[in-house]
Amino acid sequence: MKLRLAVCAAALLAACSPEVEAPGEGSAAVQKRMPLPDCAAVETQDAGADGWKHPDCRLMFTDESRLALEARYTPAEDDSTKISVQVVAPGDATLQTIEETMGNTFNGVTLQDVDKDGKLDIQIPLETGNVNTSWAIWRQRDDKSFIRIGEPSGVSIEKTASGYIAVQARSSANEWGVAFYKLEDDELKPVATADVIARGEPDKITRVACTVTDDGGLAAAALTPEAAEAQFCVEPVVADIFK
Repeated sequence: MKLRLAVCAAALLAACSPEVEAPGEGSAAVQKRMPLPDCAAVETQDAGADGWKHPDCRLMFTDESRLALEARYTPAEDDSTKISVQVVAPGDATLQTIEETMGNTFNGVTLQDVDKDGKLDIQIPLETGNVNTSWAIWRQRDDKSFIRIGEPSGVSIEKTASGYIAVQARSSANEWGVAFYKLEDDELKPVATADVIARGEPDKITRVACTVTDDGGLAAAALTPEAAEAQFCVEPVVADIFK
């Protein structure tokens, strides 16, 4: 009798126990992505009159976020290129999708810690002229989301020791402009531009002149035009251009 009661109790327990879902089943499962080549390993191809052809690719963040980035390019009818950038978490879940429109540029998507806060930001090229490229800068925030902070144009972006974000742009072999920005409220706010002109031949420069133009931020920075010239013209990002 005791054995029969034990068997019945075991059968009743099995009938009332919840079923365990097999791994990978259910709506919460994340589909694995098709592998993409490393963006650093693929070559952008010159498509001639059609501009530049960019292959789809993937970038891994090397900061503590452990994120990945997948860039996909789609040609549009007006000769522009639609670029879709997906921010991917470990495990392949999409956290955010960023969309921009590119013109003719040989540059691809890159990662750079623009504001030197220890988190990598996304640089998406929009258009390249003879030398300079316009970039859409998407800054990484503490929650691993990204926000568009501006669209500077130049050949390089650098955070200065004095706290500015400086963008070097080349006008000619003997003339450069360096735009200085302050990052406030997730926006690159223009402060001033230092224009640098070298006199003489490229291999024999006789004099370098530097002038500063107010881009609307000198008053907020409590700088007079004279003080701005004294500060910005000696910044290494300006003073070292023709060294």
